[in-house]
Amino acid sequence: MTSWVLLPPWGVRAVAAAAGILIALAILRVAAERRQAGLRRQAPALLLRLLVLAGLLLVALNPTALLQRSNPGIPRLLILLDTSASMSYRDEGGRGRLEAALGVLQDSPAVQALEASFLMEARAFDAQAKSVDLHRVEPAMAAGKASDIRTALVEAVRGLQERPGPAAILLVSDGRATAEDTLDAARLALAASIPVYGWCLGGPVPRKDVGLQIPSPETLAFSGSDAILTAELSQSGYPRQSFRVELLREDQVLDACEAQPAEGAAAVVRFRVHEPQPGEHRYRFRAPAQPGEADLLNNERAAFLQVLDEKVRVLLAEGQPHWDTKFLVQALRNDPHVDLTAVYRLGPDKFFGLVSAGGQQRREEADLFPRSDEALMAYDVVLFGRGCESFFDSATEARLTKFVAERGGGIVFARGKAYNGRFLPLARFEPVSWGPGADPEIRPHLTPEGLESPIFEIGPTSDVQALIGRLPALDQAAWTLGERPLAVVLATAGGATSQADSGRTILLAYQRYGQGKVLTLNATGLWRWCLRPRAAEDEETAYARLWNAILRWMIAGNVFDPGAQVSLRSARRHYTDEQTLQFFIHTQGIDRGVYRPRLSIRPTPGLETRPGPDPSPAVASPMEIEPREQKGGGYSAEAGPLPPGSYQVTLFNNAGRPETLFLTVEVLSASVENRELSADPDLLRKTAESSGGKMLRASEISSLPEIFKQWQASGQQAYEKQTVWDRWWMLGGMLLALGIEWFLRRREGLI
Repeated sequence: MTSWVLLPPWGVRAVAAAAGILIALAILRVAAERRQAGLRRQAPALLLRLLVLAGLLLVALNPTALLQRSNPGIPRLLILLDTSASMSYRDEGGRGRLEAALGVLQDSPAVQALEASFLMEARAFDAQAKSVDLHRVEPAMAAGKASDIRTALVEAVRGLQERPGPAAILLVSDGRATAEDTLDAARLALAASIPVYGWCLGGPVPRKDVGLQIPSPETLAFSGSDAILTAELSQSGYPRQSFRVELLREDQVLDACEAQPAEGAAAVVRFRVHEPQPGEHRYRFRAPAQPGEADLLNNERAAFLQVLDEKVRVLLAEGQPHWDTKFLVQALRNDPHVDLTAVYRLGPDKFFGLVSAGGQQRREEADLFPRSDEALMAYDVVLFGRGCESFFDSATEARLTKFVAERGGGIVFARGKAYNGRFLPLARFEPVSWGPGADPEIRPHLTPEGLESPIFEIGPTSDVQALIGRLPALDQAAWTLGERPLAVVLATAGGATSQADSGRTILLAYQRYGQGKVLTLNATGLWRWCLRPRAAEDEETAYARLWNAILRWMIAGNVFDPGAQVSLRSARRHYTDEQTLQFFIHTQGIDRGVYRPRLSIRPTPGLETRPGPDPSPAVASPMEIEPREQKGGGYSAEAGPLPPGSYQVTLFNNAGRPETLFLTVEVLSASVENRELSADPDLLRKTAESSGGKMLRASEISSLPEIFKQWQASGQQAYEKQTVWDRWWMLGGMLLALGIEWFLRRREGLI
């Protein structure tokens, strides 16, 4: 039996109103043309026009035939079994979740009822889905590192659509999905008329986990100097408990401390290390496993210390010499890790220069400010004092831009505003905007970003703000109107009141500029920190430590290490086993026509596997990669994804310095399956109901044949819709009527 319905896209009333308007316009047109042709002569054309309007009305009403579907045979049932690791949790009467599900689906009256009413097949899924024999599935298969319900459902629906006939899906899971957009798959099932019936196993499980994260996996230090390695410890499920955190080097515990993070927050853990040998050194932070802890893969993280033997090449330029600069130059000359060139402008044509390098120093009455790209690129950091605009010529701005943005150099404005009035060639680099006045006698107050910055590693104490409070106040700081959009403020003038209406006075701020960094130190009187005859040791060395830390921070992450012509960088130091490893190579002063880099990746000796409950073997043999040259300059290479482990990356250079570069990267497991073990019945319920199905209990599995028959009888699959207006003769008839109407109107002289 066939039924007819009207399914207009805009509603019957809207279609009727549109039809009435068109008919009225046709009649008005006839009335307006009565003087040229009488009503009898216009009648044939009018009838044809009304016939076309009737056809358009029919199309707009969208008449649809509901044809009774024929039952092509026995319906199919696809059982989707979740075999992710969370399904092994034993909260189903002492049994694992998958084990409890198999107790119903294997050799029981329930499965016999299903087999009598459906053509059954089964698929197991975790990160991927695969066909299985339902009677051969074992509880031990619940070991997957992910639970991608969405992809499993999408593949199941598409597979069922390829074969005619009614079908349904039984989704057996704890609902703990590790992928997003699960409901999109349910809507796809609804569109395909394939209901999903959910069966949720498991219940709430208190989350217990201790995890480590490294905010900055790579730390830079000078040979023989101390460095601070930092990690963040978080926990859940262990209220008011402290945890031991260890620092290891080559499986030897170097230091340990106790940390007590609050629920939902992180405790910062710092260790001071001393590494005299240059090169890269690998350390490990470790938090021992706790009772009942679900995820052990995040209890350990690696940190890398890059120790430089090359000296930092610093250029200092000042047009208005001051006490601050005198003490700064003295501190840099005494730093064994710095080669310094200082140039002062004493008058229109009078300059004084000081060069301190390799333990030797000389004085020159000459303008030592670099006047070529090559001369400027020889430095790593440029310090600008007051009046430095006097060193600029027409090419200096472009040269400085190339130095910072492409070479990755650093600029430090060492005494606040470095120029008088407005000077755009320098103002465009600065991270702050300047105001009209100054605040006297100020003390630095660190922002949250400043407290975490390695710039303020200026003493053995961890309370940097307290140490700064014991140091003398600074002379003054210029007013600032605010920071630039991409700037990061590290310190403000604590206690300054002159700017109460216009905002805070920024003392220290920086911003990234291309590959390099620009830092503004807005203070005079920092030299007071040097004159402390009765100071404690941490106060006495604060000034020198501050500038040493600033220089280390300025060159950290730069494209080129001091003295190098080739650099090797990784997009990150910690990858997951689902990510592609990316490496970038840059050169300077090398003929690219002869340069042929070669990259090798191999497991770090002795670290071929990641520790954890299920260690995965890394690649067994080295991978050789030939980097690709990029259009914009430099080279790139990709590898992986690779199994969890530690990998040493070696760059072999046939030209330039150094001949060989080394880099270590960590590949971590991407699995988050064990971090949350609680079942999620709400997600499973929404998925089932969005598809037209429903949630089932274990006792209802044997009733699924009757439930599916009720769904069929409800009309969701009883009829097949078939539009009746989209026929060729319909369009052809309307076009023919319009053609005849045009001919008649032309004959009557109406066109």
